[in-house]
Amino acid sequence: MTCIIGGSKISTKTGILINLIKKMQNIVIVGAMANIFIKYKGYNIGQSIFEKNQENLIENIIQESKKNNCNLILPEDVITSKDHKSKGVLKSLDQINDNDLILDIGEKTLQNIFKVIDGSKTILWNGPAGYFEIDEFSTGSKKIAEKISESTKTNSLVSIAGGGDTIAAINKFKCSNGFTYLSTAGGAFLELLEGKILPGIKALEINE
Repeated sequence: MTCIIGGSKISTKTGILINLIKKMQNIVIVGAMANIFIKYKGYNIGQSIFEKNQENLIENIIQESKKNNCNLILPEDVITSKDHKSKGVLKSLDQINDNDLILDIGEKTLQNIFKVIDGSKTILWNGPAGYFEIDEFSTGSKKIAEKISESTKTNSLVSIAGGGDTIAAINKFKCSNGFTYLSTAGGAFLELLEGKILPGIKALEINE
């Protein structure tokens, strides 16, 4: 079982990550959330978005993943640009400079994710891999969507995706018919992944 998770704020998804680490064999961190992990590892992230003062959370997530034998997969290369209107440049983590914005994952990272998908029976996806709204930086999200869709159709992969941005990306790349289940609920989907009891589901269980 694998979870691909993105988003901009690690603090809003800490409970989800800690809960999933105990159940998943692989957790893939993408999108703006990966920036804080890259920074934590000592690399320059330039002008990229990241949530400040979250070092303790990162350390906790890394330690929990080791304790639970959960493979934490982070970007090894990225697509950077000076702004959202410029052309993207593929860079390894040690090539990022002070003026760079990280806006997508690179080819090596994509290949690592493909290998994980190929070895998985179930995939949960919440959070695009990059700034997919702009075509120049949509390749990571597009290829992940296409790969999951293809594997669901041909390899009996169970694929579950949720959250507004994730669904928007899947729809943009016309891959919605290749997923086992799509959840349009953002917050409720995340709360379910966090292990919380949802009032609507609880009511249905009581009625049974």
